[in-house]
Amino acid sequence: MKPQLQPLLHPDQLDLLAEEARNQGHRMLDRLQQEWREGINRFDRNGECMLIAVWEDRIVGVCGLNRDPYCTQNDVGRVRRLYVASEVRRRGVGGLLVEAIQQRCPGVFQQLRLRTNSSAASAFYQALGFRPVEDEPDCTHVWNVSA
Repeated sequence: MKPQLQPLLHPDQLDLLAEEARNQGHRMLDRLQQEWREGINRFDRNGECMLIAVWEDRIVGVCGLNRDPYCTQNDVGRVRRLYVASEVRRRGVGGLLVEAIQQRCPGVFQQLRLRTNSSAASAFYQALGFRPVEDEPDCTHVWNVSA
């Protein structure tokens, strides 16, 4: 399975994926849609993006890149709102999305950060080169662009 990655053009594209996430107890895509509609975060500043994975005409994954709002340095990015449809998990969709985000960093960001409270997600990110950090309230993992 090799989905096509595309930029998210409008938050309504995520309605079905957001419904699945909500049914599984995850509200991150609802927040993404609301913040986009309100103009709070449209992933449109320099270096930012929101990617969707499309397979068989369906959006099966999403992942974004922002400047890290919890960091004062301008060259630190943040992986945001990664979600993969349940029927295609563990088939490389999440890795494809995060690797595409990592590839966009050189020349814009020196480091990527993220926060997760899931041990499975922690192992996933570590397999992609992120290292765990401790004692940072807004960050659990970092990836250095030069690494």
